[in-house]
Amino acid sequence: MEYNASASIRRSNIFPLTTMEQYDFDYPNEIDREAVMQAASLDFVQNKTNCVFVGPSGVGKTHLANALGQLACIKGYNVRFTLAADLVNELVASAQRNTLARRLSQWTRPDLVLIDELGYLSFDARGADLLYQVFNRRYQRAATIVTTNLAFKDWGTLFHNSAAASAIADRLVHKGILVSIKGRSRRSDREVE
Repeated sequence: MEYNASASIRRSNIFPLTTMEQYDFDYPNEIDREAVMQAASLDFVQNKTNCVFVGPSGVGKTHLANALGQLACIKGYNVRFTLAADLVNELVASAQRNTLARRLSQWTRPDLVLIDELGYLSFDARGADLLYQVFNRRYQRAATIVTTNLAFKDWGTLFHNSAAASAIADRLVHKGILVSIKGRSRRSDREVE
């Protein structure tokens, strides 16, 4: 059976579809282009590590994450995309239906999971614990890309548990790629740091 990259991209739920070539590296005030190109090699997926894009809204974190996800689909990896809030809501609903073990297994299996917009909404303790379980189960077993507008030092407010926040951040960056982007949002005229 021949591999179908288009079908793989559709199954991944990546939205919007973007490419590395479409990203304007001259736009942000600061970005480590070399780290982005290292991520584009997809070695981090092969090595079962992670890639984290940190920066304000509108600087292209999702663009770059989705471009990497699409590239991974083309290379034959099993990829899934989700918004952080959607993932937490899905896990909470699964726990209420007593199907949490199966749902966690589904989020552990893909070669690469993209979790977009971590930090835009905070979670209650139960949601934060469930999200921690996803990161913990994937740690050194499969690759994850995260986009976030929060510096790691502020993750305690997101997870309501500084120990869990620290453990998640530690697992995400251990042997992984961290890309910090600074600049003005393309969607506004204001400068953001």
